[in-house]
Amino acid sequence: MKRVVFALAALLGFVGAAGAESVAVVQITDMHGQVGYQVMNHEEYAALMKEIKEETAVYPAIAAECKKEWEADKENKLTFQGNRVKPRSAKKGPDFMDREKADKKRSQLEDRATAKQAEEAQKEDKAKGRLKDEDLAKEEAHTKAFETAYEMITKKMGDKLGRPVPSFGFASLTDDKKEAPKKEEKKEKKSEKKEKK
Repeated sequence: MKRVVFALAALLGFVGAAGAESVAVVQITDMHGQVGYQVMNHEEYAALMKEIKEETAVYPAIAAECKKEWEADKENKLTFQGNRVKPRSAKKGPDFMDREKADKKRSQLEDRATAKQAEEAQKEDKAKGRLKDEDLAKEEAHTKAFETAYEMITKKMGDKLGRPVPSFGFASLTDDKKEAPKKEEKKEKKSEKKEKK
């Protein structure tokens, strides 16, 4: 009798485990070099890898086209920074049978990555503080050239693929310029509403 109960309990445990969805924490690096983490099941991971494969296939031709455009523009004094832009990549971590545990692991990984980014940003700020004005201007010019290359490549890839290429919280320089007037307009509207009341 004990054997039957034990066998039944083992069978129910196996059926329950087989019915549970296996998920994994996936580390995704976007084209800007930003790292993010997502919890995905097998189908979601397969769809992501299909997208990345499509992006990787069109990337070399798009990067070469953007480089030609950059070099054709005589106003560009710096070399094309497209070699710093890389196609997205993904790295799958271990599988979890419990989505909550996977979410907890993702949260831990994100916290570590955020702390590391903050530390690197502080180091960069200190290094920039020691630079002369002309060196700082060169650094800013290289950063702007990289941002422009990134925008050119992602826009053309989006056009070619018929969908945008996802990134993690990156706001481009042109987006900042576009959003600044919108923010000012919102503030003005809020102040007008307060005045009417």
